[in-house]
Amino acid sequence: MPYSRPGRGVYVTNTSTSAAIQHGQAAKEGNFVGVAWKQVQPGFDSVIADASSIEDDEAYFLVTKGVVQVDFVAGFAKGDFIYITDATNVLTKTGGAGKTPFGVVTEIQGVRGTPTGKVRIDLDHKIDLDVS
Repeated sequence: MPYSRPGRGVYVTNTSTSAAIQHGQAAKEGNFVGVAWKQVQPGFDSVIADASSIEDDEAYFLVTKGVVQVDFVAGFAKGDFIYITDATNVLTKTGGAGKTPFGVVTEIQGVRGTPTGKVRIDLDHKIDLDVS
């Protein structure tokens, strides 16, 4: 089974001035949430870390639909509704102010080939989440 079954997405620009976004990391950009995919090749004189880092003001692709694989967060279980914090791009099970619906956990680490340290989230179900 593939790690992810990504669907549609949108091209955006990293506007976070505090930190770089990593390729494959959950991210929120404007009103869009999803998984960041780096598009720009690093220069020939770049260090290896630059190959997966999306810097401030760098354009990237944000996968907003489909099933994606991201880092596992302790306490996540199949069927959990997941939110992303607006300011820091951290995934959490609790909604509320400053958090945006992200999706629903479909598989946790060790299930159906999901690697240790990873979790699969269906981004298509974010519309089912309570935003109050």
